[in-house]
Amino acid sequence: MEEKILKILTELTALKSRTGTSEENSASDYIYEYIKGMEYFKKHSENCGIAEIETDPMERHIPYGLVEGNSGNTVILGGHFDVVDEFDYGDAGELAYSIGKDLEDALKKNPMTEDQQRDMDSGEWIWAKGAADMKGGLAIHMVLLEEFSEQALKGELEGSVLFMPVPDEESYSCGMRRAAGLLADIKEKKKLDYKLLINPEPTDIVGDSQVMFLGTVGKTMPVIMVQGISSHIGHCFDGFNPLSVLTGIYQKTNGSLYFTDKYKDEATMPPTWLKMRDLKDVYDVSIPLRAAGYFTVLSLNSAPNSIMEKLSAICSHVAQEEAEKLEYTYAQYKKINRFETKPSLGLRPKVYTFNRLRDELTERYGDRFCRFYDRVYGEISDAIASGITNYPDGTISLMEKVLDFAGFTDPVVLLAFAPPYYPAVNGNMVNGKEFFAKKAYDIVAGISAEEGVDVTYQNFFMGISDNSYTAVTGEDAGNGDFAAATPLWGHVYNIDFAAIKKISVPSIIYGPIGKEYHKWSERVNRKSLLCTVPRVTRELIKQAWHF
Repeated sequence: MEEKILKILTELTALKSRTGTSEENSASDYIYEYIKGMEYFKKHSENCGIAEIETDPMERHIPYGLVEGNSGNTVILGGHFDVVDEFDYGDAGELAYSIGKDLEDALKKNPMTEDQQRDMDSGEWIWAKGAADMKGGLAIHMVLLEEFSEQALKGELEGSVLFMPVPDEESYSCGMRRAAGLLADIKEKKKLDYKLLINPEPTDIVGDSQVMFLGTVGKTMPVIMVQGISSHIGHCFDGFNPLSVLTGIYQKTNGSLYFTDKYKDEATMPPTWLKMRDLKDVYDVSIPLRAAGYFTVLSLNSAPNSIMEKLSAICSHVAQEEAEKLEYTYAQYKKINRFETKPSLGLRPKVYTFNRLRDELTERYGDRFCRFYDRVYGEISDAIASGITNYPDGTISLMEKVLDFAGFTDPVVLLAFAPPYYPAVNGNMVNGKEFFAKKAYDIVAGISAEEGVDVTYQNFFMGISDNSYTAVTGEDAGNGDFAAATPLWGHVYNIDFAAIKKISVPSIIYGPIGKEYHKWSERVNRKSLLCTVPRVTRELIKQAWHF
């Protein structure tokens, strides 16, 4: 088994399946060829396949294989095969995907921390781009799938195992969003009972303990667009600078614990802004008409509508505050400039959510607005598909075009969400399968202890994962609040919540111990990869059939 895992890992890692590119297909093709090469699938070819992701401009696909045992009680083996790029490898970049001495010798030339140097000298770690995140975990699952398939051929397999790794986890999760429908179809067709999904993301060591995750954090990305009043800077009191409002909103939200969710003794990081700028295309001496930006909000129990309500209140307060500040400044300025005679600036800023503005424009203009909206939606969808823009910036473009149509002359703050959306999910909270994730942890901890490895757990993985699309455990997840407030929802981006509800499988994150993923120093622990995690996962699958 050790030799098989290492061989698969070496070959799979050598495939540069960079996320968001057609190169991901090299990994999906490799995995599919491995699956259909098993004796079991030669006899049961109907149980394996490679599914296309509809509307994906890179034509990526999802390999899968179902080994049917003596019952429909099924464990799903998930994971992703895309990797982030190797740009930080420097001179070692050409070797980044090559496991072995040549890469290690090249990496030794880099300045190293004490921990990195100790791990390099020990020989106990395997270094390469994607070796930890997460081709190591996939290699384990592939070898276990083959082992179980051999038992199934003999009629000795007690339950069933479905292996379905996906592309695009590191970007927009189009793979797992498509896989939800595929999993639901297979479940219905084969009359399966999904007991557990194991995502073999690399796991951390905290103190002396390996960490297993029973759930995954949620993520929304609010987009804020502020329209002010443009004017020449020589007549700045005739205008209203949108940057002052956007900056005020930033100050009230970035790093604010007001948006932090808590669950027991765990909490999400506060919001982080990713982009903020005016929307002028050229330089001139006028106040910009609009400014926009977006940021991330991580959640454990806050639904999209409650996040939007909090944000709307903040935006209303800031917009009014900035208008009053400018009014006060103008009143003082009039005292020192006799040519300023306006009684007041008369600023009346408004705040709209995107769905409210769209509904008002639809009611007011009917088919005219609907035709306009369909046209610009299609244009931006095409731009995203061709790589000209991305989801967040495409959202900004669509918001701007809708504001152009609306023709407001007063200041406006417009709020929306941009894809991707990740609902928070906890494997202990799946209806009818409560605490299955905790059962899985108890099994993992017990068997790992026999291997001399202490395992602890966290209720939520804070790094964002595809497990968000395995079940609906949040109070308001999937009820349409996110869709309504998301301009790009529809053809260009959607989540099949109906399929996810059909799946309803408790999920966990448990894979080999790794360090410093997404960096040149990425590495996976040799013993954890080749010995401990394969043994533990095998026994976990066997016991999970009885959940």
